[in-house]
Amino acid sequence: MPKRRRVFEPKIDRTPPNLQRLVRLIFSEAFLPGGRLVERDLAAKLKLSRIPVREGLQKLVSKGILLKDAVNRGLRLRDYAPAEVTHLHEYREAVELAAARAACHNRTATDLVQLELICDEMAREAPNAPSARWLELDWQFHQTVVEASRNERFINDFDLLMIECNYVFYRLPDTMIPAKSSENPLLATLVHGVVEAHRQIGKLIGARDTNGVVEAMRLHLAGLSNRVHRDVVRNQLAKQQPEAR
Repeated sequence: MPKRRRVFEPKIDRTPPNLQRLVRLIFSEAFLPGGRLVERDLAAKLKLSRIPVREGLQKLVSKGILLKDAVNRGLRLRDYAPAEVTHLHEYREAVELAAARAACHNRTATDLVQLELICDEMAREAPNAPSARWLELDWQFHQTVVEASRNERFINDFDLLMIECNYVFYRLPDTMIPAKSSENPLLATLVHGVVEAHRQIGKLIGARDTNGVVEAMRLHLAGLSNRVHRDVVRNQLAKQQPEAR
């Protein structure tokens, strides 16, 4: 009887540490949209050889995160015009809605406790929002939902996606929120709305309500996207107006 051939399935790895460091550097205040990226300079800042940096940059190009610069024959960040902001939101929405739906079937009791604890800490941090800690907790909430889906492809792509979204939605000159919620009543209302939306999403995942969680997640993400898109459009229009004489 012929020996049965063993089928090997490659394990999908999480984002490698050096690639994480590279992406976090690129999507920091050190670089502006449309900015040129120089491999040598990135390697020096990360204290890495140019080979892993080159490989990381090529991977980001293949994923469409970075663009090739036809003029300088190098790489550059996207300009994040309104259309690109919309495309980024649509990509994130597609991943998160599918992940939330899958999380309803695959979540564990530990996932639900973790979501609740994150919401509690976000509520305590609310007066300082949008602080670095607040943004980290927001990231952790969405990451936990995606990980609860148990879909390795969602989980692997989400790391890079959230780093880019954090940059575009909170760290660009056009979209940065300078005030603390404790100093701005409207912002305080929005911040507490985020916490309540997160709590509702967690409850719906706990109840395995797939239709309800998809709608709740869609509304939650739409609120963020609408603010960012409005800010980007407003600032672009302001730049296009002729200077007053």
